[in-house]
Amino acid sequence: MEIKLDCRYYIGDKPCKYKRLCHNCPFYSTVGTRILIIKLGAIGDALRTTPILQALARQYRVHYITWITDSASFPVLSRDPRIDRLIDIGSPEILTVFPQEFDLLLSLDKAPSATAVAMLVKAHTRRGYAMSPWGTMDVFNDAAEYSRMLGLDDELKFRRNIKTYQETIYEIAELPFQRDPYGYQLDPADRDRAEEILLGSNCRGTGPRVGFNTGCGPVFATKKWPDEHFIRLGESLYSQLDSQIYLLGGESERSSNRAIESALDGIAADTGVHSINVFAGILAGLDLVVTGDTMALHLALAVKTKVVALFGPTCHQEIDLYGLGEKLVATTECTPCYKCSCTRDVSCMSELTPERVSRVISGMLGGDPTA
Repeated sequence: MEIKLDCRYYIGDKPCKYKRLCHNCPFYSTVGTRILIIKLGAIGDALRTTPILQALARQYRVHYITWITDSASFPVLSRDPRIDRLIDIGSPEILTVFPQEFDLLLSLDKAPSATAVAMLVKAHTRRGYAMSPWGTMDVFNDAAEYSRMLGLDDELKFRRNIKTYQETIYEIAELPFQRDPYGYQLDPADRDRAEEILLGSNCRGTGPRVGFNTGCGPVFATKKWPDEHFIRLGESLYSQLDSQIYLLGGESERSSNRAIESALDGIAADTGVHSINVFAGILAGLDLVVTGDTMALHLALAVKTKVVALFGPTCHQEIDLYGLGEKLVATTECTPCYKCSCTRDVSCMSELTPERVSRVISGMLGGDPTA
């Protein structure tokens, strides 16, 4: 009896989902073009890579996508039904990749662990980042050269580049660029749990729900907007729009959020710390989110919540808001810098005043933008 090893439903050690033998099976479906994507963390970077899945679907009508990521991004990417197989690079399952043969490898992560795996994979066509014989980053194809130079040339990255991240990865992959959206499907259970959290937070206001994402992660602490700015913004939005203010973040924001909540005295509520997918549900339940250049920005875009994005030390031109919000960009002469710490008396993020942010939000939510 012929066993169809190339069927997307074939498992091998147990019956397939249809519990049929291969002979004359009406559900046989070839995997078609076999594509391997390597993109690890951070979570925001993984999320903003998902638009390329739409481009691949246009280019290859029948295809099977395997994506190698890391444990941080796994829960978010697992919600994208266009990924046929998701593998954690830190799990033993990574070993199953190496005996396989892929038609196309898209190596989209510059981390040494990612480029090392890319060198070991068997693929007919390789595009993106490679590892040189000296253990340094190289590229597989000429189309990836511009992206490499963005990492090497600050003048190009900070001043001259006008391409978004998505445009750059489409270029690396040699795919025609279209403004494809993020891929993420919110589970109804996570949405319901998020709504319970929001309803139980007891904000004083009754107007629009506005989230303050107060953190920025440990790598670029310079992206954080000052707590006192969030406090003044909360007071302004409550006064002008009767806004319900929700404080967002993880473990590292607990102390900061409690201090802001106390200072606003009933105007704002700390939503607490939750799984990434419940956090996505909270973002989806808001009317607008104020955030720096962080994971929350990309997750808000994925669930199509309006954003006001604050940029200082990082490049705003690389971020596409998909018509969902406004960017406020610091203009100090040293920005962007991509530094982990700042020695200036007043940081670039402090330059973005609460009054300015409040005017933008009022305009977006139907208030008086001149107030």
